Amino acid sequence: MSSALLNSKLVKAQASRLGFVACGLAKAEPVAESFAIRYRRWLDLDFCGEMDYMRRNVEMRLKPDLLVPGVRTIVSLAMNFMPSEHQPGISLYAQGKDYHDVLRERMQQLMQACGLEGRCFVDTAPVLERYWAWQSGVGIVTQSGLVAVPGYGPTVFLGELFLTQEADTYDEPLPDSLPEEVGWAKVCPALTPEGLDARLCISYQTIEHRGPLPDNLRLAATFYGCDRCLRATPQFAESHPTAEPAFQPSEALLQMAPDDWQNLTEEQYRSLFKGSAIKRAKYDGLKRNIERWLKHCKS
Repeated sequence: MSSALLNSKLVKAQASRLGFVACGLAKAEPVAESFAIRYRRWLDLDFCGEMDYMRRNVEMRLKPDLLVPGVRTIVSLAMNFMPSEHQPGISLYAQGKDYHDVLRERMQQLMQACGLEGRCFVDTAPVLERYWAWQSGVGIVTQSGLVAVPGYGPTVFLGELFLTQEADTYDEPLPDSLPEEVGWAKVCPALTPEGLDARLCISYQTIEHRGPLPDNLRLAATFYGCDRCLRATPQFAESHPTAEPAFQPSEALLQMAPDDWQNLTEEQYRSLFKGSAIKRAKYDGLKRNIERWLKHCKS
């Protein structure tokens, strides 16, 4: 491990060059007890549904040095994903290329450019990414549970660097936002005072859930993911189109109409969603969703 202090200004400048809209540094300390209690309570309520991976490695989520021994600094990064156009049936975040691949490549470039030592994570490891985005001053955690970045709102992807170097300067969390005058229970029943109940969440049901959809689930707006809480977040007014081409939908995707979705073949599915996060739902799962969506669109 290098004894030289990490140059925070250099890291932020290189992050901006690589397309990140926010970058902050936090000491790699155990997660604050208030957040740890809230997370454990969320698990106790079974709000994670079938996402059993959320129950595993809980201590790693709360103590970063258990995930990366010797970690000293956590760099939180945000990239704007708001597309300039979108296919209405699909959540805004999934219009373009798989964010895991895009962010991971840029983060590896950032580590190389700055000579950083450690590991990068993009939503695939036991990391409380929203906590670290707040802790590093990248954004605030809104009442809807989303991270909103000043000037970009909640339409951002997050990634983290777990580094073994101390930094010359660390960032402070942003002040709490003004109270959100939103009736969250009316926006979505999945939003509760205890956090998001995934079992009632349309994104969870259309992406993570395997098997038949609940009989009472309506898919009037989208068949993959959901943007209700995103659009209802007051900071959504700050969102604007990204300059990142990878997050723009293809022309073929934009041209898909309800009749096209109804007749979607597996070959078309593979072609449309090559390199897309939508493949997480699999062809059969997407067809299941489309069938319910078309039923409600026509009713």
